[in-house]
Amino acid sequence: MEALVADARKMILNGSSLIDLIDFLRSVESFKLTPLNFMRVLNEAVGIRMMESRRLVSMFDAEMEPIMAEAVVELRWRSTVDSHSLNDGPTSM
Repeated sequence: MEALVADARKMILNGSSLIDLIDFLRSVESFKLTPLNFMRVLNEAVGIRMMESRRLVSMFDAEMEPIMAEAVVELRWRSTVDSHSLNDGPTSM
């Protein structure tokens, strides 16, 4: 899980889209992509609190497929990422 979190952190810090991040997580065989696991990765990777990541997850179905337009998803993603000091790392959930 540590390597996965480190890779996710690099992607986020490099400006990856949320859809690309989810696609990456989905591709990792040892990781089960669920809304809760996704929220955990965001918290451990860059310190996005669970309540904030829940707003992101609300734009996806249970299989983490978007249920809103990609432009809306990315706008909320950028807003969430931009509102954080991403060098802080994990926070309490």
